[in-house]
Amino acid sequence: MILIDAGNTRIHYAYTKNNRIHTTASHPTAQVGLARIHRFLARWPNETMLLCSVVPRVTKLFKKLRGKYGYAIIIVGNDIPIPIKSRYHKKEIGADRLIGALGARAINEKTRLIIDCGSAVTFDILSKNGTYEGGFILPGIATSLRALSCCALLPKKITLTVSTRARTTIPHRTTDSIQRGITEGFAAMMNELIKKYSRTLKITAHTPVVITGGDALVIMPHLDFRYHYDPHLVFRGLLIMADRIHTK
Repeated sequence: MILIDAGNTRIHYAYTKNNRIHTTASHPTAQVGLARIHRFLARWPNETMLLCSVVPRVTKLFKKLRGKYGYAIIIVGNDIPIPIKSRYHKKEIGADRLIGALGARAINEKTRLIIDCGSAVTFDILSKNGTYEGGFILPGIATSLRALSCCALLPKKITLTVSTRARTTIPHRTTDSIQRGITEGFAAMMNELIKKYSRTLKITAHTPVVITGGDALVIMPHLDFRYHYDPHLVFRGLLIMADRIHTK
C-alpha cells in the first residue's frame, strides 16, 4: 500500500509492506499538477493508495487521477471515516491532526499531548480515553522566519540550524539573534504550554509528549519536558487505517 500525506508545503509518500514503511519520497505541494502526480504514482499502478490531504486543490487532483487512470485511491475522512472521537468543529478539523492523534496513541496509549512543527505549529490535546479534545495553532517555525525575512532588511539569507545543546550566551549579531530568537522563542512557548496543560489535565511528567514535523529538530535541544520524536507520525496513523482496511 502507498500512504500519501498531502500538506501545505510538501506531499509525502511512503511505500509500505507487511505494515512497515520501507521507502519514502516527497515533492513541494506548490509545484504539483495532474501530470506530475500521475508520473509519480505510475511506478505503483497496482497498489492501493491511502490519502490524507489538508489541501483541497490537491484532494481534487487525486480524485481526478482516480477517475481518469483508475488508481485505487482511498481518501481518509472522505471515503472512509477516521476512527477517533473528536470534540473539534467537524468541518474545520484537518484530517492530518486526527490521523496524527491515532499514530501518537499507537506509540503510547497514554499519550495526551502532540506537537507538530510543520507549516504551522499545532499543539493537540487528547483525553484519557483518546478523544481528540482540540488544541492550538501557531505560525510555523520556518513560516515565521520567512515572514521576518520579508519585513526586515537582513544581511543575508538566514537558515535555522540544529544545535546539539542549548546555548546561554547572549547573541551579538543579527543572524545569530534571529536564529536564536526563533528557535528558543518557539521552544519557550512549547515549554510553557506543556507545563500549563500538563498541570490542568493532571498529566504526569512520565508520559512523553509526541513531537513530529520537519522543523521539530531545531527546537528539540531547548525543550525541558520528556518527548518522543517521530518524523512519520501521520504515516503511522495511516498504517492503522490501512490495517483496518485489510482486516475488513
